[in-house]
Amino acid sequence: MKNLIRYALSKDGVAVLRKGSGQHAIFTQGIMDDFFDVTKRKMEVTDLNLDIANMMLSRWKRLGMDSKALGYRLRWFIERNSIAAQLGWTTADDFSSITIVRTTDWRQSRSNVPTPDLRAVKKSSAAKAGMPLIDYFETHYRPARLVGKSPRTATLYRQVIAAFAKYLGRAPLVADLNPKTVPDWLQWLLDNTELAAATVEKDRTHICALWTFAAKKGWLAEFPDIRPIPCPERVPDAWTDDELLRLFRACQSARGRIGKVKANQYWPALLSVIYDTGERIGAVLEIRRDDIDAQGWLTVRGEHRKGKTRDKRFKLRPETIERVEAIRVFAQERVFEWPYSDGYLWTKFGKILEAAGLPNNRRSKLHKIRRTTASNFEAAGGNATALLDHQHRRTTKRYLDPRVVKETQPADILPGIGELAKAILDGNENNDRMVSEFRAFLEAKQARNQSDRN
Repeated sequence: MKNLIRYALSKDGVAVLRKGSGQHAIFTQGIMDDFFDVTKRKMEVTDLNLDIANMMLSRWKRLGMDSKALGYRLRWFIERNSIAAQLGWTTADDFSSITIVRTTDWRQSRSNVPTPDLRAVKKSSAAKAGMPLIDYFETHYRPARLVGKSPRTATLYRQVIAAFAKYLGRAPLVADLNPKTVPDWLQWLLDNTELAAATVEKDRTHICALWTFAAKKGWLAEFPDIRPIPCPERVPDAWTDDELLRLFRACQSARGRIGKVKANQYWPALLSVIYDTGERIGAVLEIRRDDIDAQGWLTVRGEHRKGKTRDKRFKLRPETIERVEAIRVFAQERVFEWPYSDGYLWTKFGKILEAAGLPNNRRSKLHKIRRTTASNFEAAGGNATALLDHQHRRTTKRYLDPRVVKETQPADILPGIGELAKAILDGNENNDRMVSEFRAFLEAKQARNQSDRN
């Protein structure tokens, strides 16, 4: 990187030696220092790419950096990458997908709902009803209702409040939690966005929780009475053996580093641990070195698992242990240290999916490996409900791919169209067997339904 500072781009876009580099060196050193704060390693020439630029710009945005300063830093990445590519030190990358400034003002882009009339609110509650919703959340709701919950839960509430603000065209107030504004917002989301019904239902539950708490305090006159939004239940899907192999090979071919670890070692180890355990990514990222004993048993701590109820222990394969050992870093307690933002994890894994020629959508991310493990475990005779630590079998069913667990299908046992009649006419000796199998199928289905109801 030090040699790269000596070069600049001419007006023709050609890399040339610069006459002086004092101020530019100071600016570059600032970027490199910020990169070190995030990754705990020095920046290399190969880090001058779209992914790293996106990661750093997201960090600077969160720190409140203005658009002008962000533009300078983006231009630095573009110029450094172009120079390094011309010198043969790295490959050229396309940064055109990065946008610094919003093309539209969210305060003018939606419904611009007027501020509610607080004169209709009781005088004793007017001050609370006129409080900004985000302030109400931080000072009243969160301390009372989210004690012991993960930081992610609070983040979800803040995201819902931000989405509500974009619809209103202004910062929402507690008084905006009313039977007119909230249902209109939810219907608007369903009619005018590409959000899944399940996502809008999640927003409904969060906003109604805030509303109910305020109503119980007496700050609002009415309680929410909004029916749950119908959400279609998707058929569980798991990776096939071929798809899983392609995914693993793409992990082994990943470029760059994750913190101090090579990406082509980090991703295979992460994939292997999730596949061996069926655990959620949040719990896996919290695994520490001392959670794996000398016999290859991994203990996932209850405080990091969903519900925070109990520890769970898993036997890791020898090859998984080897991959985990290959990413051991001195003085790093966590096995899978992720030094970037949470959202960047899905961006990076999405690139691996694309490299493997697999779909890059919400249902194809790391949770699909959990469904794959559950489906294969059930098909091999195991109890997926116990493996996934579910309280109810109906929850587990949402994880089991019917193609993998080999559920009996009508095409497997029913006579084809006309086959039964033909067998009767022909006096086929197998007719009784076909009828018996059909009757057994119906009885088994009735028994399963009865079991589910119980």
